[in-house]
Amino acid sequence: MTQAILKTLAYFDIFDYPLTLVEIWKWLYVENNRSASLSEVRQSLAQLAGRVETKNGFWFLPGRSGIIQTRLERYSIAEEKFKKLLKVVKVLRRIPFIKMIAVCNRLAYSNTDEKGDIDLFIITEKNRLWLTRLLAVGWLKLNKQRPMPGNKKDAIDTNFFLSEADLQVDYLGVQTDDRHKNLSLVYWLDQLAPVYDIDNSYQRFLEANDWLKEYLPNAFGYQLNDRRTVKATLVSRIIGWLLSWLTFENLARKFQLKIMPLRLKELMNKDSRVMVNDKLLKFHLEDKRENYLKLWQDKLNEIG
Repeated sequence: MTQAILKTLAYFDIFDYPLTLVEIWKWLYVENNRSASLSEVRQSLAQLAGRVETKNGFWFLPGRSGIIQTRLERYSIAEEKFKKLLKVVKVLRRIPFIKMIAVCNRLAYSNTDEKGDIDLFIITEKNRLWLTRLLAVGWLKLNKQRPMPGNKKDAIDTNFFLSEADLQVDYLGVQTDDRHKNLSLVYWLDQLAPVYDIDNSYQRFLEANDWLKEYLPNAFGYQLNDRRTVKATLVSRIIGWLLSWLTFENLARKFQLKIMPLRLKELMNKDSRVMVNDKLLKFHLEDKRENYLKLWQDKLNEIG
């Protein structure tokens, strides 16, 4: 148990993020599929005196008390970014084929900085993946809310669309016997924060990816408070119904493939960075998982 706690704290230390007792329990990274009670985590933390520190209800690695203030400052920044995001989501919800919009990456757990953009993970209706992306990205471009070279602050980055036809995404991981290779993916998926969710799509996504429990047995997904969520309204549902007749999926696919940047075409389906098919559209040119894994392993070596 003590080793699992050290591994968990070491991972979040990479991002200057101290954890509360409940967060350590929730995000406890294990290797034997063994869950733990809150009291077990508390007792194990007591055994780690000198190897971990605590202050103001947060736990962190030795000499890292300064990240408490960093976390608090970033929470305030994230609060403002969520306010801006919700205005965008109130428009995107009118696209009838969107089932869920979730914030991903560091903003999802309120750990972003001023210059950060807003990354979204979108689940679409079956057989409407390409059309949904065309409508969503098209509207964002028209309103100049997409990331621009040299300036990503508060821009809306929609680089991940998933069809409800297949919600399981274990194939995004690295196929290797070293389970630690998927460390970042596991936390990334569990920390998706659904700001818009209809037809119980988020819960269905969690159920389809219950393999995450092999790494995070205590994890239960993200529950946002009402001020950070958008609900479907009667008006949005009526607009959605009026647009539901659109059936230009094949045309939307051909058009987007035609205008796709050359770099994306070169990487398309070569590995998990750029994946393009009728169930998943993923465009991440930079994969930081290997770097995060090395940083994590280095920290574990430092603390013995």
